[in-house]
Amino acid sequence: TVHMFTEALNDKSSTDHAFAVEEIGQIMANTIEVFGTYNELYVLNTSGEIIAQESATGWTFGHSIGDDQSTKEYFTACLAQAANVDFTFLSDFRLSSSGEYLQITVSSVIHDEDAIFQGVVVAYLDFHYLENLIHTTGGMGTSGETYLVNYEGYWLTTSNFDYYTTKGGYDTIEETILDAKLPQAGIQMALEQRTNLQNINDDYRGVPVMGSYEWADVNDQDQPWVLVAEIDVSEALAVPNDLMTISIWIVVIVAIIVAILGYVIAKRFTDPIIRLNSSAMKVADGDLTDIGENGKIRKGNDEIAVLGRSFATMTENIRDIIATSQEASINVSNISTELAASSSEVNAAAEEISATTQEVAQSSQSQVDSLV
Repeated sequence: TVHMFTEALNDKSSTDHAFAVEEIGQIMANTIEVFGTYNELYVLNTSGEIIAQESATGWTFGHSIGDDQSTKEYFTACLAQAANVDFTFLSDFRLSSSGEYLQITVSSVIHDEDAIFQGVVVAYLDFHYLENLIHTTGGMGTSGETYLVNYEGYWLTTSNFDYYTTKGGYDTIEETILDAKLPQAGIQMALEQRTNLQNINDDYRGVPVMGSYEWADVNDQDQPWVLVAEIDVSEALAVPNDLMTISIWIVVIVAIIVAILGYVIAKRFTDPIIRLNSSAMKVADGDLTDIGENGKIRKGNDEIAVLGRSFATMTENIRDIIATSQEASINVSNISTELAASSSEVNAAAEEISATTQEVAQSSQSQVDSLV
């Protein structure tokens, strides 16, 4: 759409010039309102003069139509690339000439429909929008922060903490931008080596941090930035330390449970064996009153239970055999007593028979003698 009005914008004598300025202004105003990422937009003609301009609501540092910007780098860089229809220039962070605000500009060449260079469109990025975007630290805990550092190691965005206002001698945190230099080894290494890296070092507060330092050569002034993401070592290791503590407790609890189960299982196997051994010793000493486990027969189909029941059966059988033997002995003793009594009676009868026989003999002899 801008291409359609560029010729009229550059020709102030054109009857369409005022209409072109109004239309371009409306387009830029809508762009500022819709995207919310710009403080100001303006168009420069081929001489570097502002011919159309719009500012965001509340932005009081806007330029005016007719201002000469021909010496600004965002214009001279585009002028040098006037034939390149795709050229865009991104500036580094810098303070405004008044020192009241931070400038980050994006500029791009404008060509008409015949690819003829007609000017430059310049956008002033909203620093606070960029800073809020940089300060998004979801998932980084309470000590995590992200920020930008310039090629010399100075702050480009502000710190999340109040260190500089409480201990650094600054009245506001914004005063640190392009004024306070960061000492982290990770930042210096990223700038010197022109690479991305991770490092553990002390930050600007003197607190040990784990950091990721991303070297970003994104602007067109050969002044790279470093995107820093840091979190305190103590917080970064809190979760692993907690997990380690939990793991240790789990191991201890499992070990205790295993020990208890081992003891119970061992007791389950050893106690019956000990009781069987005690019963065997009692049987060896002649005590047949202990049957099984204190008179109770162990149930189950395991080897120890079967052995216990077999031992109890053996003990009962031995006791029955001994009891039967005792009864037989008593019967034999009774028979012997009866036989002894019968023998005495037979002896007495024999003696009587013998005495009677002698008497008969004597009587017979006497009778014989009397006959003679």
